[in-house]
Amino acid sequence: MITVRTATREDAEAIIYFQLNMAWETEAMRLVPETVTKGVNAVFEDPSRGQYYVAEDNGRRIASLLITYEWSDWRNANVWWLQSVYVVPEFRRKGVFRLMYSHI
Repeated sequence: MITVRTATREDAEAIIYFQLNMAWETEAMRLVPETVTKGVNAVFEDPSRGQYYVAEDNGRRIASLLITYEWSDWRNANVWWLQSVYVVPEFRRKGVFRLMYSHI
């Protein structure tokens, strides 16, 4: 059963792994792990930077995404941007992102 929840600092290792893989899969880009580690941890240290969510299947982390915020003067409110979306290959095309989006 797939569940979605707000990520915690304990999820950082999985999120870092997902981001390194996403960069390689989408752009054949090898990111510097130390930089990604600092970037992911920066979100947990300062919630104004964003909020991670993870999806799990029987306790195994299978996806993550990051919400960041942008001020909209048109709306006089923050707008959410969904970024850094990653789903492990064997769970793709199975509605995981849809489930995460619905949860959020």
